[in-house]
Formats: sequence, C-alpha cells, structure tokens
Amino acid sequence: MKRTLWTLLALVVVTSLVILAGCAPKPTEAPTEVPPTEAPAAPTEAPVEPTEAPAAAEPVKIVIFVGFGTGTSPEQMEVHNQIAEEFNSTHDKIQIEFLTVPWEERITKFSTMLAGDMTPDIAMPIGVGGIAEFYDEWMDLTPFIERDNYDMSDFFGTTVEIHTYPNKGLLGLPLCVYPSVTYYNQDLFDAAGVEYPPHEWEAPYADGDPWDLDKLVEISKKLTLDSDGNNADSPAFNWENSTQWGWNGWDWSSFGSFVQKFGGRPTGVSEDGKTALLNSEPWVQTMSWIKDTVWTWHIRASSEQAGAFYDAAGDPMGSGMVGMWECHSWMSYAWPSWTESFNWDVAAVPAAGSNRPQAAVDADTFVMPKSGKHPDEAWEVVKWLFQPENMNRLVKNYGCIPARQSLAATWVDEMKADYPNVDFQVFLDSLDYIDLPNHESWVPDYTKKEDAVQTALDQVMTGENLDVQAVMDTLNTTVQGYLDEYWATH
Repeated sequence: MKRTLWTLLALVVVTSLVILAGCAPKPTEAPTEVPPTEAPAAPTEAPVEPTEAPAAAEPVKIVIFVGFGTGTSPEQMEVHNQIAEEFNSTHDKIQIEFLTVPWEERITKFSTMLAGDMTPDIAMPIGVGGIAEFYDEWMDLTPFIERDNYDMSDFFGTTVEIHTYPNKGLLGLPLCVYPSVTYYNQDLFDAAGVEYPPHEWEAPYADGDPWDLDKLVEISKKLTLDSDGNNADSPAFNWENSTQWGWNGWDWSSFGSFVQKFGGRPTGVSEDGKTALLNSEPWVQTMSWIKDTVWTWHIRASSEQAGAFYDAAGDPMGSGMVGMWECHSWMSYAWPSWTESFNWDVAAVPAAGSNRPQAAVDADTFVMPKSGKHPDEAWEVVKWLFQPENMNRLVKNYGCIPARQSLAATWVDEMKADYPNVDFQVFLDSLDYIDLPNHESWVPDYTKKEDAVQTALDQVMTGENLDVQAVMDTLNTTVQGYLDEYWATH
C-alpha cells in the first residue's frame, strides 16, 4: 500500500517537472544573416489580377421630330443631317437625330410615339397651329430660362408673346416668323395708271385717303379687267369673262386672321374655350366682305375662276393675273419665278375702317414634350441650335425671317442683294402689327374647328350659299357642338 502511494507521488513529481519545462522560455538563438543578393520570400497568396476600368456611359440620344411644319423636303433634310453630324462630332455626352415625318402623317406618328413610350425629345419647326394639335403635351421652358439666366433680349418682343400661353408659360423660344404684307404687281399698276399702295404702316394712300379696305376696293376695280379690257368700274364690264383681278384676298391663312381686322376674336371661341363666337358681328362682317369681293365688286376670282391661276403658275400672284395679294413671307419660294415674269414689291396691310391694321403672322419655334425622357439634355441641344450662327442656318433652311433682331437686319441686306427693287423693311415693320392672340391659337378640337370654318368659306367662295348669316349660324352651331363634346370629357 505504501509502495503504491510512493509510486503515485513519484509520477506526479515527474509530470510536474515536464509541465514546468514546457512553460519555461526557450533559449534565444543567434540570428541567421540573409545574403544581400537574396530576395525576400514571395507571398504564398495568388496574385491579384488588375481590374478593368468601368465602361464609359453611352451618350444620350436626343430625337428631334420634324413634320409639324416645313423642313421635310430632301434639301431641307440634308441640311438637318449636316447639322446633326456637326453637333455629334463635337459632343460626347449628347447625340442628336432628326426624325422626319410627312406632314400628313404627323398626328398619327406623333400620337403613336406618345402611346408607345417613345416620345421624341424635341419637335421642330412647329407653328402655333402645330402646338394647338397637342396643346397639353408641351413643357413650360420658363424654369430652364431662369435657371440658366438665358438672354431673351435679342428676340422681337411680339415673337415672344406669340409663344407665351395663359396658364402654360413660354412653350418655345422664337425661331423665326412669316409676317404678312401686301404683295403687288407693279406692271399691272403701271398699265392701269394706278398709284402703288403705301409701304409705311398706317400711312395714307398716295391721294391722301386712308389706306383701308375701302381704298383697296376702289383701286382694285381699276386693276380688274375682262377679256375686252374693261375694268370693273366700266358699265360694259363682264365679270364672268374676267381675265385679271385687282385683289386675291387673304389666301392660305386661317380665316380667323381676317376677323381680327374687324375687331373680332381670331379663334372664334371665347377666351375660356367654351362658347363659339362664329356668328358674332365681326365674323359675319368679315365673311360678308369676302363675299362682296367676289360676287358684288368682282375684284376677286371665285373658286372656279381661280383655277386659271394654277393653269399658269403655282400660285395666284405668279400667274400675272393678280394686282394685289395679302400673304406671308413664306411665299419666298416663289419670288425667283415672280422676278423673272414681272416687277413686284410689297406694301403695308390696309386697315378695316378705323381699326388698327392687323397683319397675320405664322411663327415657327420648337417644343419639348412633357413626357420626354431627357429634358435637360434636350434643353442643351436647343441652346446650341439657337446660337446665332446655327439659328441662321435653320432660318435659311426654312425660308423664314429670324426672330433674333441681330439676325433680322442681316436678312434684309441679304434679300436686297437678291431682289434690289423690293422693300423688305416692310416685313420687319409688320411685326409691330401682328395678330395677338394668334389666329392659330389653341381652342378645343382645334383641327375640327378649322375644317368647319374652311367648309363655310368654301360655300361662299363657290357661290353654293351666299346667305352669310345662315352660313355663319350653321358654322357656329357645328363648332359649339365640338366644344360641348370636348368639355363633357375634360
């Protein structure tokens, strides 16, 4: 028993010595020198591969929809392509593309793009009528202008007013304008021994009488001839055999622009858009005056007689059968052919009675859809396009007068170089007399209203119905129905 106990004690002592030996510090060893040529050991981990640089962001593509106005001819498209190429070669983050659609397909195409979430970023050039066709779609540019402190001082003031809408703001910077003037054939005036109309706005006629519609009728009779050479003042005059007319009306413009001359509202609809005014006194008075120019005074060709113009030329004035015609500057496409055929010039527009003269104007701009996905980039494109040198290229491409005052003076000089006998200052002076609100301004169901007005005018011009009051009453009822239908769903 004792032997066993002593044996156990001996084992405990030995075990303790072993443990203590394990816990004791090890003796230090002299360091081993590393030869100076020996490199440090390489890490055992796998080498880290270099990471690729992040891919550059794709440039934002800004689609410019062309089709609401001019700009769709092959020659004009080529200018757009050149502009796009220049922009794209000098910009990395934004690229532009012009999408051209035939005018007759514009509404269907644009509507399809809106519905398909493919809204273009810009639409240009577009006039007041084009804006009216999608009136609720356009963005107010005022925040962009204020944010960038964009200089608006170089634009003609009235051109800014044209594109400023109640409760909508400024929908487009003024690009260019097509003001109306009185074109006249100097050769026909000279042959009849009639003094030319005045070039200065609100100036009297050569004999001191006011330059108004009464004076226009008076001299137009002297310029209107039948096949025997009798003018409309002669008792022998046979209007059914007319070969020349003193006046060709206010063609190729909305009827509403005529009404404002007589003090009426050019849209034919009340300011709130709910009441038709098409049988109000100014509208009836305007249609009656048009009827008399054709069927009473015979100074204007009827629809049937006007066919002779287009047998001879592409427009009434170009036929050489018209003494005077109030129309827009976009007739510039015909000026070369006129110049080859006869001497012509431009004059101020006559007043209707004691009213101030009113000159209809068409005005082109651009718009940015609210549903566009890149408004900031689109605005940058617009600012580039509206730089004077780029804007001038667009203006020449569209055949219009620049809305920048600094460019307009140059336009006059350039036109004088091509047509030295024409007083182009009359066009610029016209901008002080333009129709505000514009005759193409939005009303509910704008396109339907315009079609109905044209139908009424056709009835009078063809002689189908010369009861003006009845024509206008029917027209008013039709348009009031459109308004009621519109407001029932809005």
